[in-house]
Amino acid sequence: MSDSMPILRRACSGGKKYENVVLLNINHDLKNSYCFSAALAGLFGKVIQVGASYASSTREDRKPFAGGVYYYAVHNRNKTFSLQRSEVPLRIRAYSFVDSMDMLITVAVARDVLPEIRAGRKLFIIEDGGYHPATIDNLEEIWPELRGNIIGSVEQTTSGTRILSSRTHYNYPSVSIARSEIKMCLESVFIGQRIVEELSTILAHTDHFLNYTDVCVVGYGIFGLAVVRKLESYRCRITVCDTDEVIREAAAREGYPACGALTADVFRSGQIIIAMTGNKSFGTRELEEYFRSDADGILLSSGSSKDIEFRDILDLIRDPGDSGFTFAREETGPYYEKYAVSKGGRQKTFWLIAGGMPLNFCREGSVSLTDRMIDLIFAEMALCAAAVIDSGNLPNGLYLLGDKDAPVQLDEWALMREWFEINGLNRDGDPEKNLCIHPCREYLRGATFRKLSMNNLL
Repeated sequence: MSDSMPILRRACSGGKKYENVVLLNINHDLKNSYCFSAALAGLFGKVIQVGASYASSTREDRKPFAGGVYYYAVHNRNKTFSLQRSEVPLRIRAYSFVDSMDMLITVAVARDVLPEIRAGRKLFIIEDGGYHPATIDNLEEIWPELRGNIIGSVEQTTSGTRILSSRTHYNYPSVSIARSEIKMCLESVFIGQRIVEELSTILAHTDHFLNYTDVCVVGYGIFGLAVVRKLESYRCRITVCDTDEVIREAAAREGYPACGALTADVFRSGQIIIAMTGNKSFGTRELEEYFRSDADGILLSSGSSKDIEFRDILDLIRDPGDSGFTFAREETGPYYEKYAVSKGGRQKTFWLIAGGMPLNFCREGSVSLTDRMIDLIFAEMALCAAAVIDSGNLPNGLYLLGDKDAPVQLDEWALMREWFEINGLNRDGDPEKNLCIHPCREYLRGATFRKLSMNNLL
């Protein structure tokens, strides 16, 4: 267990242990996530990790959880994924990242979760990315004993929480920390920095650069704002695109031209698109608008937590169907591909950075968040899990940490003050004065996800 996660260590080693609970930790296939699982072993009877393999991990990365049970996928040169259980190949191959996650969760449940449930244990799920709901729904049809034996989940991402919030029925209580103060005000600073730094590194391979360029940030939410703030230091000419009028007005008040959609007049030659919506944001419609514009040679990149922003354009490249577009890959380099796209006698080019995968995870050897930063996020998730289990009778449904009416509450500012003090930061004693506070913080917390009444929850 990393010594640089003291708050997590304290949260998981307070003497109380949920021996009768098996934990499924669906998290990144990164060293700090294996450290997280190692710490969680001090809190739960058994921990099983499923790694979201944005890039291939190494045996050294997985070493902190050596002896535990973990699943991950190895990236093959032909862009398929080979599944592994701990260090043993499973002889199962997936043909997309999303399919690899579905398969990994399915095998983990079949081989390691179900025997625990049949032995009388309950299941709790901690997750980064919203991968489990659809898969678990399907598995409950196959193995009915799952239903009623899942006692709760904790989710940390906005995209994962949107998936949860779209449900009409809940079989267990779920807590999201996506709109917690720690996520919104502190983690966002570091995530925005890493997205921009990684983009700048990758662009050098394409003979482009970030300084002084036109950049359109699609999605001016918590992390979109953090990216914009970091881009300022690169002297970029920044445009913001957001479908929400309230958010667009906030961006305009801060001096950024804002639009509600990517239309022909938005595109500029050599422009860098950074998609931050957590949803599909560039497909056939946007490509049509690009063709209507005078621009050429745009670069597409994603800061989302999974490969969703450009999924439609990737599907179109694989199968143009009757769209009228034809695609030719002109160049492939480290973490980018250049395409020529033609329609109606016209041709344009675009670069797809990192295959549409999240910038802060895609490059082998890159560090998205340091252990000292992720310490607070992991600790918050562990504390929320303990709060749900301790409650014993929390109604089934979705709850947002940070919502004043949520039944699960943590003193987040006390946690942040402790974090600043441990790390020798925040010299003036008040972390709130130094953080990235979104001008629409409360609006985003209240409006991003639909409010659920008790009738919806049950």
